[in-house]
Amino acid sequence: MTRRWTIFAVLLLVALPSVLYGRWIKDKVYLQTDSVGKVEFSHYVHMEMESIGKDCPACHNDVYHIITRKNPAFTMADMQVGKACGFCHNGKKAFNVTGDCVTCHAGDILYVNEDAGNITFSHQAHLKMFGCDECHPDLFKPKRGANLANMEDMEKGESCGACHDGSTAFSVVDECDACHEM
Repeated sequence: MTRRWTIFAVLLLVALPSVLYGRWIKDKVYLQTDSVGKVEFSHYVHMEMESIGKDCPACHNDVYHIITRKNPAFTMADMQVGKACGFCHNGKKAFNVTGDCVTCHAGDILYVNEDAGNITFSHQAHLKMFGCDECHPDLFKPKRGANLANMEDMEKGESCGACHDGSTAFSVVDECDACHEM
C-alpha cells in the first residue's frame, strides 16, 4: 500500500506543475503591428491543432519568447521568409501568410474622433457583401493613419463615401448613428 501512495505522490508532483503552468495561459493575445494595428492570436485554436497540440515549445522560445516584451516586431516581409507566424504559416505546415488576409486582419477597427464620436468599422459586416480586393489597396491602404478622410471628403465619394452614397449603401449624410457612437 505504501508503494502505491509513493508512486501516486511522485506522479502528482510531476504532473501538478504542468497543470498549474497551463492555467495562466491567456487565450487571446494581441500582436501589435506597426502598419495595420493589432492582430488577434488564439492560443486555444492553435493548441487544439493536431500538429501542435499542447506542445508549447513548438513556438516558445524558438519563434516567440514567452515574455512578450522580449519579442521583436515582425513585418509581413519577415513572415514571408519564415519568421514569426511565417515559421508555420508557409503554405506547407499551415496556410501561407501571403494568402488569406481575413484570417488574421479582419477584426473591428476603431477610429477615435473626439468631436464626432468614435467610429467602429466592422470587417465582418462588410465581408458578407464584398471581397477584400474591392476596398484594398485602392480605396483603403492597409496601413494605420493612411486613410484619413473628413465628412466633406466622404460626401464627395472618398473613403467610406465611395459606397455609402445613398444608392449602393446608406448615405454618410443621413444615418450618423450607424457609424458614430453618440
